Amino acid sequence: MNTVPNHGFIEVHPIHHHQHQPHCKQQCFVFTEIADIVELPPPEITKIASEKMQNGGLTSYTKDPCGGSSGGLDSPTDSQASKSRCRRILVVMGIMVLCIAMAAGIPLALQLRQSSLLEARLAFIRRLLTEAPLIESSWSPVRNMNYSSSMQEMRQKYVGAVLWPIVVPCGAQYLDAVQLALEGVDEAKRITAATDAMHIVESADEMEQTHIRGEVAVLMGIGGGHALGTSLAVLRSMHLLGARFASITSLDCTTPWAASTRNVDYLIEGNATNSINDFGKIMLFEMNRIGMLIEISHLSEPAMVATLRTAKAPVLLINSAPQSFCNSTNVAPIPDHVLGLLPENGGVIMLNLERCGDRLLNVREAIKAINYVRKVAGVDHIGLSGAPKSYAFLLAELARDRVWGNAAIKKLIGGNVVRILREAETLKNRLPLYEEWIPHELIESNSYCRYPES
Repeated sequence: MNTVPNHGFIEVHPIHHHQHQPHCKQQCFVFTEIADIVELPPPEITKIASEKMQNGGLTSYTKDPCGGSSGGLDSPTDSQASKSRCRRILVVMGIMVLCIAMAAGIPLALQLRQSSLLEARLAFIRRLLTEAPLIESSWSPVRNMNYSSSMQEMRQKYVGAVLWPIVVPCGAQYLDAVQLALEGVDEAKRITAATDAMHIVESADEMEQTHIRGEVAVLMGIGGGHALGTSLAVLRSMHLLGARFASITSLDCTTPWAASTRNVDYLIEGNATNSINDFGKIMLFEMNRIGMLIEISHLSEPAMVATLRTAKAPVLLINSAPQSFCNSTNVAPIPDHVLGLLPENGGVIMLNLERCGDRLLNVREAIKAINYVRKVAGVDHIGLSGAPKSYAFLLAELARDRVWGNAAIKKLIGGNVVRILREAETLKNRLPLYEEWIPHELIESNSYCRYPES
């Protein structure tokens, strides 16, 4: 350590202070490193004048916050360097504050933007649902139902039309199944006549007009072939009463002419088919001739394939789901190879995406199932029969994918069902009339309530 006599200062060896640069990189996605924005000055030698005798007294010097010293002893060059260093420090501190503010504000901004986009998609879906009816399948009243609250729930879900299958217990086969079906049709007519909110329709045009009026359109059908009494005449009579679709079988109810996916042994004929027999094919042709949709969701796999290849008009599958997605009893599980036949026939599967068994589905699972069926069968062959939360929210989330535009969503919510209903109507009276009776040997082992033919 050397003293400098000319100035009376004590020169101290340089002390290097490590300057810690704030790492904005961890909190801000805009900047990478502060050093990329501001070039920091190199460390300087700090000179401390501790004491100096002036006129026999002591003069104290204090450190300036920006690096200079007070006391008026700095040269003009030192003062300018201190001001420059101070400005740089302020710039660095300002950038740090900006980074912290942006790091805190960006997630909030993204949330607000996402919320805004969701509201925009919901507004788009609500407008779309006023233009075309959302058709829900497999609706039926329950005992002691409050119909006003049921209608309010439908409006909240934006449901514009429902398929109402008249359900008859399988045990009534060969007994009073036809009578129970007639009573069910009468009940449906009385319920809809008692309210201005529902209206039974018999064509695609009526369905759309009912939706425009703000009412819920009801397409009535028969919930199982056993309710037809193995009679073409009963089939035609049900059509005259307003039924516009018929399920060939119910879940566990094989008929003498078509096999169900599940069977109750004591209700099955010994010579029952595992598919669909010749009389069953005649029933299909007659349904095509009178303009009635054929519903096949509860048929056995061989019967499904045979029906898809026999029917002259598109078929319908209600309350269903891909078998690989949900193999449960609350929905009809449809194998992939059956889904793959829908484009050839033109039919539509209406997906129940509310639950699988006892497990409620979430929106992501529902969208996955919709896109899966679209990939296997195509966008022209999908409909809806239940949704998690609400249809509007499901469709709004689905609309995030650009492949689900205006036209595609209209097909999904009901456009495809309206299309096959129209196609069935165009075949009306274009096929020959069938008058055959079911062969007696197919029903002789049961106590069938029919007067013997002469």
